[in-house]
Amino acid sequence: MNRRRFLENTFQAGLAASLGTALGCGSRRAQTKRNFLRPVLDATTGLPLLHLPPDFRYFSFGWADEALDGGGVIPGAADGMGIVAANGQRLTLIRNHEITHARGAFASTVRAYDERCGGGCVRLVLDLNEEKVLRKEAALTGTLINCAGGITSNHSWLSCEEIVIAQDVRSDDARMAREMGLQESHGWVFEVPSEGPSSAEPIRGMGIFRHEATTEDAAGNVYLTEDRDSACGFYRFTPETRGRYRSGRLEMLEAVGARDLRGAIANGTRFDVRWVPIDDPERAHWADRDQGGVVMQGIAAGGTKFLRLEGCLTTSEGIWFTSTSGGSTGGGQVWRFDPRDQTLTLEHDVADRDVLDYPDNIATGLGNGLVLCEDSKRRAHQKLMWLSRSGSLITIAENHAVIDGRDLGSAEWAGACVSPDGKWLIANLYTPGYSVAITGPWEALL
Repeated sequence: MNRRRFLENTFQAGLAASLGTALGCGSRRAQTKRNFLRPVLDATTGLPLLHLPPDFRYFSFGWADEALDGGGVIPGAADGMGIVAANGQRLTLIRNHEITHARGAFASTVRAYDERCGGGCVRLVLDLNEEKVLRKEAALTGTLINCAGGITSNHSWLSCEEIVIAQDVRSDDARMAREMGLQESHGWVFEVPSEGPSSAEPIRGMGIFRHEATTEDAAGNVYLTEDRDSACGFYRFTPETRGRYRSGRLEMLEAVGARDLRGAIANGTRFDVRWVPIDDPERAHWADRDQGGVVMQGIAAGGTKFLRLEGCLTTSEGIWFTSTSGGSTGGGQVWRFDPRDQTLTLEHDVADRDVLDYPDNIATGLGNGLVLCEDSKRRAHQKLMWLSRSGSLITIAENHAVIDGRDLGSAEWAGACVSPDGKWLIANLYTPGYSVAITGPWEALL
């Protein structure tokens, strides 16, 4: 028997054993499938960027420093991403770029929010049949640290700044802004359309804080996560007019009887939920430059503390979101809020950080589970993971990129999303900044 056949047989045996264990027990504790990964060459560059399961393949696209249609270049630091339009195998993606510098916009400044700032979004039209990008263009420019975001019912993208600089609030901020040459305050959410440039107008009703991701439920409410180290909140924004986000009501989640959910909580623990008002969503700070003006209002009103909330999405079961460094080991949590009965449940606590560490962006569409992007500080090769509803974990991909002699395997995964037909998983590698589209026998793997 040759080595390839041996590995395939071993892989299939492991799959059967793993799925039998996962489906045959009622335990919520994670069962990890030790599937075999192997180096696979990128169909675009010919480089062995990823390790994947047998019979999977991928191609890369949208690399940092590639020229944009209409002028400018694609920035680095590729982060959150979503599919805003689909026509068969032709997808329109909007991708965030978490740029921190204030050395100028990456493309035309005609509609830049703050022309000194290098962050924002690009729009990529991808043909999966041809396995190539048809169009690359700037969608939002002049923002800072665009981390994640979410798809709206308008088929637009909400792009979120993960920083707070408010020139008109505190003198320290004003001085910082002057030193960086900034013209505007930062820490907002921006709506980016599926076609054409964004108006680059901040949605002030969604608050000024360290924004991370958003998602919208069937009733038109928008949920927002906050990535803040000491304490953060989970928010709900109710627009005055559904699908129009310029004005509305911002509230923070209160888990009844639990003011602090940053530490050890048993899997399956459920809480009733209330919502406390944020009276001043444009308050940038609570104390000296703490970037906590919104969250501390919520905590003072009874809201619940979380730790570093990041990925957020909607499924038929509710609103899922991750706490990157919360939980019993500090390795992360996966939460689910059910808007139908207003309850919050801890679905997964990271018990073994060697298996999964620091889940960040999340996606759905592959089997009956969630795709988790790792942003671990301890991983030499970051993983793209799949978490089943029973709690089993499967490694989909590992980052093994070495580019121009630089080992970039520790660069985080981000922006995962799945094609409407469920055949392609698309995700970003943060450094130097590019996307990959992965396909293969998903049913056999998951």
